[in-house]
Amino acid sequence: MSTKNLEIGSTVGDYKILAVLGRGGMGRVFKVQNIISDRVEALKSLLPYHDSSPELTDRFIREIKVLAKLDHGNITSLRTAFRAGEELVMIFEYVEGSSLDRKIKAGKLEVPKAVHYTCQALDALSYAHHSGVFHRDVKPSNILISRSDIVKITDFGIASLVGDPGLTLTGRTLGTLYYMSPEQIKAEPLDARSDLYSVGVTLYEMVTGTVPVQGESYYAILRAHLEKRPMPATKLAPEVPEELSIVIDKSLEKDPRNRFQSADEFRGALQSLNIPKYTSSSDIATATIEAAVAAAELKTPPLGSKSWDSAMLENVRKHLAAYIGPMAKVIVGRAAAKASSLEELYDMLAKEIPSARDREKFLQSMPL
Repeated sequence: MSTKNLEIGSTVGDYKILAVLGRGGMGRVFKVQNIISDRVEALKSLLPYHDSSPELTDRFIREIKVLAKLDHGNITSLRTAFRAGEELVMIFEYVEGSSLDRKIKAGKLEVPKAVHYTCQALDALSYAHHSGVFHRDVKPSNILISRSDIVKITDFGIASLVGDPGLTLTGRTLGTLYYMSPEQIKAEPLDARSDLYSVGVTLYEMVTGTVPVQGESYYAILRAHLEKRPMPATKLAPEVPEELSIVIDKSLEKDPRNRFQSADEFRGALQSLNIPKYTSSSDIATATIEAAVAAAELKTPPLGSKSWDSAMLENVRKHLAAYIGPMAKVIVGRAAAKASSLEELYDMLAKEIPSARDREKFLQSMPL
């Protein structure tokens, strides 16, 4: 079946379409569910070959290959890619949340949150750069934020690989105008510092609510990137600390030699600032679980408190933790204090797993 005719409720391969997430010049992105594993993913389809230019097809294949090369917690991960009728399709990690672009449109971000997001993005870019990948299109709409405030950089469609000139188009610019570095505008060779300029633009926009360079025409914006020094962020948003404004200014230097020379250097400068640490919802959840585990351990017999082999119980805990997380340690300890056989122990623990399929997998892990 061609994805050209896909709609909510239809299927392509082993994936059922749940919703349309977005549309663009290259194709469409859907929220899908694997009909075998039930896992929710994102599906990106390229326009039919006969409607797509060779350049778009190359970009799509490049994105697939780049994502296959990268494995980092702050980069959307590729699951698989295949052909569906006349189209290329990639399946990648679905992020429950929203884009940074939407968050900014709702209002400028608090400084600690903006720095928290930026440090995560820089961590991802540091990994990508060390892997020989330059994104070349860093902007708020390509930065996803999960419900637990985890940053995920996406859309590596125009990324470049070190030593691979396949998408280096002489005399042409790639990327989104407001976030492009001066050297990118001039179609000069790019390196990691071009991505850092784009991160600087994004951070500036997060804390001020506006991009640092503007203009009434395409040409005016290009000139501003090349010649106009942005107004310091603290002038537009007095709550922005002067030290942060200085860091942002450095990231926006016209000459890449005057910017931060690596994502690690940029992140280090942000982390050294005297800015209150942002506590994300994921940090709160982790702290809550850790506190609950610590409190429960005071009331729970230690693993292996009866005649159980401690190594065996630790192995059981690891298997259970894959399904329910850190509380597995407490639950295994309590069950071990009550169960009189291995079968009874596994039956008691399986009841703690919400999914019937996962319960069956856990029971199958029981030693014979």
